[in-house]
Amino acid sequence: MLTAGQYHQLPIQRITTVGAFLEDGGDGLLLPKRFVPKGAMVGDTLEVFVYHDSEDRLIATTQRPFAVVGDIAYLEAVSSGLKGAFLDWGLMKDLFVPKSKQLMGMRVGGKYLVKLYIDEQTGRVAATEKFEHTLSNEELTVKEKDAVQLIVYRRTPLGYVVIINNVHTGLLHHGDVFRELEVGDKL
Repeated sequence: MLTAGQYHQLPIQRITTVGAFLEDGGDGLLLPKRFVPKGAMVGDTLEVFVYHDSEDRLIATTQRPFAVVGDIAYLEAVSSGLKGAFLDWGLMKDLFVPKSKQLMGMRVGGKYLVKLYIDEQTGRVAATEKFEHTLSNEELTVKEKDAVQLIVYRRTPLGYVVIINNVHTGLLHHGDVFRELEVGDKL
C-alpha cells in the first residue's frame, strides 16, 4: 500500500497524454506529464514522492521535497489564514500547518521549525510546531562516536539545544561551537 509523505519505487504501468500511471495495485498512480523523465518507458521503475493533490487524490512527483513525514525541517511560510498557514516544502503544492498545531501563529516570510506528520482525519501530509513531546532521550538510538544529523533547535545560556536524528535532544556548548549558528541550521 502506498503511503503519502514518503518516497516509493514504482514501475510505469502505462503512459498517456496526461502523464505516466505507476503501478499501485489498482488503476495506477498518476505521475503528471511534466514530471515524467524524458525517454521513460512502460516497465521502467521510478523513484517518486507520493502526496495528495488539491482534489484529495494520491499523486506522484519526481520533485524532491525539503522533508518527508517524520522529518523536522525549517520551512518558510508562504501564506496564512484563519484555519492555518502554508509552508514552502519544495513541491508545487504547499504544506498545511493547522492553527491548532502552531505555537504563536505564523506570518508570511517567517521561517519555522516543524515536524511533518500524517493528519489522522484527512490522511494528508501536514506539519506541526508542537513536536517537542516526540523527542526523547529515554531510549537512545545512538552511541558515542556515531555520526548524527543535528538541527539547531534553540539557543540557551550554555549553548545550543539540538535535535539529533529527528528523535533526541542534545546540547552543543558554546565552547564547542566555532561558527555562528541559527535555529534551523543542519549539521
